[in-house]
Amino acid sequence: MPTFDRDLIESIERCLLFFGEISGTDTDDRIYDNLTDMWDFELGNNSTGSTWYSKAYDYWESEENCPVTDDGVLGGYGHVTDADVKDSNAFLDEILASSNLKSFEKVADCGAGIGRVSKHLLLPRCANVDLVEQSPRLLQASAEYIGPDSSRTSCICTNLRDFTPEPDTYDLIWVQWVVGHLHDEDFILFFRNCARGLKPNGVIVLKDNCADDWTFVVDKTDSSVSRSSEYMKILFDFAGLKIALAKKQTDFPTELSSVYMFALVPNDTGHK
Repeated sequence: MPTFDRDLIESIERCLLFFGEISGTDTDDRIYDNLTDMWDFELGNNSTGSTWYSKAYDYWESEENCPVTDDGVLGGYGHVTDADVKDSNAFLDEILASSNLKSFEKVADCGAGIGRVSKHLLLPRCANVDLVEQSPRLLQASAEYIGPDSSRTSCICTNLRDFTPEPDTYDLIWVQWVVGHLHDEDFILFFRNCARGLKPNGVIVLKDNCADDWTFVVDKTDSSVSRSSEYMKILFDFAGLKIALAKKQTDFPTELSSVYMFALVPNDTGHK
């Protein structure tokens, strides 16, 4: 695993400064005023990120931390599934209404877990879904959780860093509540790889928490970082993507961070 590019992080920092001061924190109440210090501290002496990633893997692979239920994969918030799926369906409807796509035939569900999003959102409206998930334990539970429609799924047991779909594969790549585990450089590379895997007129949807009062918030429990919407948009640009549509999730508990949906398409004018 190569060492991360510090120059890239400094370039992202310079872009963020256009929006004002950088402010970050973590669940141990440590305060950061730049990205470099945060990533240096989180990675420690392991500049390749292997410890950062192994901690996240171990967290989700643990039955104690994550039972194979909606509550388990959503940290006790399984009851938000109905509201989650309602707004996600409306978002996909808007994408179809405003694009040349007629339907979503071939779809990837990245960070699929047990298949919660696939069962409730994607399979009812898509022909075939690839479940992309690094946890063997969660993938093994997906067929029973999803039920008969699991016959229209395929399991790809890999982490997002190694997900490199063939060109012209997917109408839709859905990415929900998982990119916080990626270092910025891997975030950019992941979305570049996803863009290459899209069919003509295909789209990537990212649905994730956005930090409301900080540039970023690091969760030490599972090695993840919630980024502000400005931070996200800068990374999209570095990945060569533009936002075709964006919406905020509604009807979620007020104690949760804001959740946004971004429809992303390739932008030839983005950073290379």
